[in-house]
Amino acid sequence: MGEGVMEAIRCSGLSKRYGGTAAVDGLDLSVSAGQVYGFLGPNGAGKTTTLRMLLGLIRPTGGRAWVNGRRLPDPDGLARVGAVIEEPAFHSWMTGRRSLEALAWCGPPLPHAAAVSSALDRTGLASVADHKVKTYSQGMRQRLALALALMRAPSVVLLDEPMNGLDPAGVREFRISLRALADSGTTVLVSSHQMAEVEQLCDRVGVIKNGRMVAEGRPQDLTTAVARVVLAPPDLEAARELLARYFTVSREGPATLLVQDGDGRAVNEMLGRSGMWAHQIRVERSGLEHVFLELTREASHTERRTGVEGDGDATAAG
Repeated sequence: MGEGVMEAIRCSGLSKRYGGTAAVDGLDLSVSAGQVYGFLGPNGAGKTTTLRMLLGLIRPTGGRAWVNGRRLPDPDGLARVGAVIEEPAFHSWMTGRRSLEALAWCGPPLPHAAAVSSALDRTGLASVADHKVKTYSQGMRQRLALALALMRAPSVVLLDEPMNGLDPAGVREFRISLRALADSGTTVLVSSHQMAEVEQLCDRVGVIKNGRMVAEGRPQDLTTAVARVVLAPPDLEAARELLARYFTVSREGPATLLVQDGDGRAVNEMLGRSGMWAHQIRVERSGLEHVFLELTREASHTERRTGVEGDGDATAAG
């Protein structure tokens, strides 16, 4: 992390075991203040368990964690943290505004009217605040849950699969709300399976598998790292033999080779030094979904063999 950049969230060797099962296994994680950080992994990878430890809902077995500069379980670190961990549930007969006003009484005192109005404004619900919740779409209910998390002006917001069950319009609305939140200086840690949205929304992402971090970085850096290079060299077999020493190479067509995880310029320069400059070269960058599937493929196979399911089940590796 760059000098002078404050960490809003940090985990060092964070672990949680249930009997002989490691739900989270020596996790290292760092989220800068004001970032949107995408927390990715298959079901059972440890995402929900990690979020619950960061909220003080589960005691870690080992390791350390800091939120807002305070080492947990210091309650001062959690005083300005908002969260949506479970699917939101509100009384359908109440209005959105009344729902927040009623829930504002839970916890330390705050100026109810101002806090509620501000949260509704920040989530784009001000125009429907006095409509009953039963008239809200699923996306609006998710944003109402986000408004609840924002009422106490948190500096950090933790969200567990907040876009599940939303239609494309709802996903877009929620993404806009989260981006505006981060642009105002709030740190957002969000777990999600919506890879296209994560790619658009997040400043950085981390991928966990079997409770461990397996990749971390900017979405564009992760997708570049698994680029495919398709090229047409003058001597197909000689080029394949040379490149196979350094890369995974296969035939793409009658006159072309496919180089996995290679850099186009480096590949062509390697050929050029042997007098085999490619006639044509094309670099194909994979989307984040492909990167995610490649990184977690082994974990998915393990889950199918052992029958582990459900990230929300704390006894099943979170």
